[in-house]
Amino acid sequence: MKKYILPFIIILAAGCKNATDQLSVRGTVINNPAKQAVYLDLIELDAVTPTTLDTAVMEAGTGKFELETAPPAEEGIFRLRFEKDGVFVMLANDRNDIEFNADWKNFGDYSTNSASSNSFREMLKSFNEKVAVINSKRTALIEQRNNGAVDSVLRAGEADFNAYVNTTEEYLLKYADTTKSPSVALYIVGPLLRTQLEAERFEPVMTSMSKRFSNHPMIQKIVKEYFDYMQQQKSALKLGQPAPDFSLPDPDGKMITLSSFRGKYVLVDFWASWCGPCRQENPNVVAAYKQYSNKNFTILGVSLDKTKDPWVKAIKDDQLTWTHVSDLKYWESSVVPMYNIQGIPFNVLLDPQGNIVATNLRGTSLQAKLSEVIK
Repeated sequence: MKKYILPFIIILAAGCKNATDQLSVRGTVINNPAKQAVYLDLIELDAVTPTTLDTAVMEAGTGKFELETAPPAEEGIFRLRFEKDGVFVMLANDRNDIEFNADWKNFGDYSTNSASSNSFREMLKSFNEKVAVINSKRTALIEQRNNGAVDSVLRAGEADFNAYVNTTEEYLLKYADTTKSPSVALYIVGPLLRTQLEAERFEPVMTSMSKRFSNHPMIQKIVKEYFDYMQQQKSALKLGQPAPDFSLPDPDGKMITLSSFRGKYVLVDFWASWCGPCRQENPNVVAAYKQYSNKNFTILGVSLDKTKDPWVKAIKDDQLTWTHVSDLKYWESSVVPMYNIQGIPFNVLLDPQGNIVATNLRGTSLQAKLSEVIK
């Protein structure tokens, strides 16, 4: 995506290092199935792809490799990538002489002499296990919908799915809040969660990180940018105040005005067909619509798409059976500055008078707010 909920750009960093030191990553992999290349990549949040810093070749059997590079001025996050089967691991150079050992037949249990890298391993292993459960629950829920399950069964499945997603998110936030590694904390609030959570949910961990890593320049910079962003959001969309009105065309070219929905609770849902997190959130929005659409509630979908066909296809594929509009101008859409949209999915809940009730409701937060305000 072009923009994010948390609009900071960083080279994932964790502590000042001597830039003249040489970063060395030496490794041994037993049961290596074939001769293959090994790459050391630098992960940069402001880059489309990681930057490859060095390459080595590892022989089959008991393969050994050594990778070297001049480390960045600040400690960074690196990816150790193997040519075969897309295997990779995350490393943090909390030291400049990293030793890596693994058995290809049981690669997930690799070991290093780097505390931060080992923290990465444990966090990502647990997170990936939770993602597998989420995907399984999502598949089961889709099958229930497709097979015409009764509403009570669907609601129970949706509640179970949302609860598990929330548990996974809380696990990551707690890990960021308690890890001894600044780099791991930054990785969690950056690449893992920046487009997944409402910005408000980061506030406790940002406050904690600022205190725990008070001498860390990059964390202090990120925390300041976060709270500046939150202040900007509050001043742009004030609760209890009228939402900015706009008119945009629907897929047939008919102009639809937001104020025409006065008299109903309206969720103004900003999304796009190309936005992965938006598409992942859509089942939750569909569930909310089915539950409350007969209780003076509706949704206005506002897309930041660039072309009509993928937009219309996504509406059909995701079963978004409410009104949709878009000027098909991507991030140049007129609604972006009007609503200070920094990332999608993003939404604004309006009361029947057109006043703002809440913003950026995701997952269980959406269901909870709707049950609170719609009786």
